[in-house]
Amino acid sequence: MLYLPVGNRSVLLLTPMDFHHLSLALYEKWERAQDAIDASGLLERFLDKVQAYYCEAFLDDELTWYETVYGLEELQDFKDDAIKAGFTYTVQLVDDE
Repeated sequence: MLYLPVGNRSVLLLTPMDFHHLSLALYEKWERAQDAIDASGLLERFLDKVQAYYCEAFLDDELTWYETVYGLEELQDFKDDAIKAGFTYTVQLVDDE
């Protein structure tokens, strides 16, 4: 590495070997970060797929309300709201596609 003064600033000149060493150092740091993420188990929690459900609510056999909900908690909230309002409802699993 060479530092050349240019006016009131310095310019850093990298030789091919400097670039090589810096690239290796960055790659090794990235590998350590990946290993730390794998060891912590955080990635698996974020990759867990949440099931989606397509829900329809009917009043007197007429479709009044529909929505897609994600996860069992939201599904239960939809069912509770529909029952509380006097609706009948259908629930369909949404494919992963």
